Amino acid sequence: MKWDKQKERELAFLVDRFSSYIRSQIQKYFSFYQDLDIDDIFQETRIKLWKIVQSEKKISNYASYIRKIVNTSIMDFFRKLKRDEGIFIHEKNRKIEETRLGNYIFTDYDQEVIKNTIFEALNNLIESRRKVVKLYLLNLNIKEISLFYHWSEHKTRNLLYRGLLDLKNILKEKNINYEYHP
Repeated sequence: MKWDKQKERELAFLVDRFSSYIRSQIQKYFSFYQDLDIDDIFQETRIKLWKIVQSEKKISNYASYIRKIVNTSIMDFFRKLKRDEGIFIHEKNRKIEETRLGNYIFTDYDQEVIKNTIFEALNNLIESRRKVVKLYLLNLNIKEISLFYHWSEHKTRNLLYRGLLDLKNILKEKNINYEYHP
């Protein structure tokens, strides 16, 4: 389809008319997730609106439709953030392992002993701390853990930090101390 001045005016009208509504919808999520880039989400929403105008799709209730577009844009942002975070964590862990372990290669036996020792140490934690630490070790963040257990983030953070400290102390008692000091 050919882009013309009429479609350009229609897009400008929609963006002008609904810009504060779009920003308020994005702002609702921003209060929960401070890393949310409002301008990026707004731009994504604008691009999706442009595609709608270009497709000449008839919309009866723009406010409702725009809310759906904003929500989709925010979910896409979170998915991208998770994907990028996973790549970053993988690379960071790989670099730390290379730096920390040098040329030492764990045998299957070494890995099994360490795994069993950590599992045993985890089981020595208080149940509430153990639950949080296990989910954290499965790569869930504090927000996700608090949502999973229906706890406040403060409570979850407190249990996690205390649980990790307890785990660290238990592992030190078992002569496992892999602290990284750059």
